Amino acid sequence: MKTKYRILITLSVLIVITFSSGLTYSFFHSKTTMNANNKNIAKFIFNTNELDSIDLPLKDLKPGFHESYPFSITNSKESIISDVTIDYKLSIKTFHLVPLVIKLYSVTDKGDSLLLTCDESYTRDELTKEIICNYSKTMEHSNKQVDNYKLDVEFPNSFNGTEYSNLVDYINIDITSSQKIGG
Repeated sequence: MKTKYRILITLSVLIVITFSSGLTYSFFHSKTTMNANNKNIAKFIFNTNELDSIDLPLKDLKPGFHESYPFSITNSKESIISDVTIDYKLSIKTFHLVPLVIKLYSVTDKGDSLLLTCDESYTRDELTKEIICNYSKTMEHSNKQVDNYKLDVEFPNSFNGTEYSNLVDYINIDITSSQKIGG
């Protein structure tokens, strides 16, 4: 009989503990108010004049064509500066059917410096057959930074043969960014 009471009491205690732990957990509720001006929240700001892709029309190319396309990337918008370090990548995509000379420059007060020449030395994407040239850079947090670039596109005069007369090409610049994690 004592064994019966012990089993019944043990079973009752286990049932009470099981149900009461579920009830105490379900009664917990937290209220938090968020303030838009809270300085504890890291802001991710990456501004490319509201664009994440730039398409350059090249349908009217002729030998002797030379054009520069300037653009800028910044980690601020108005007076707000990003609180996180940003890694960004520029991907220049082209079929490169027309013998164009495509060069990406960094533009600074000290002058222009060549970052890359997008040509057949880069591999083609297996699916789209595009040549994809990539350039990556990091922007540090909490200091306003503006990176100025210039993409020079030239169709050399020496390629004026009829075999180039009906070729169509394009250039697209994709700009992607992410928060830098780690050192």
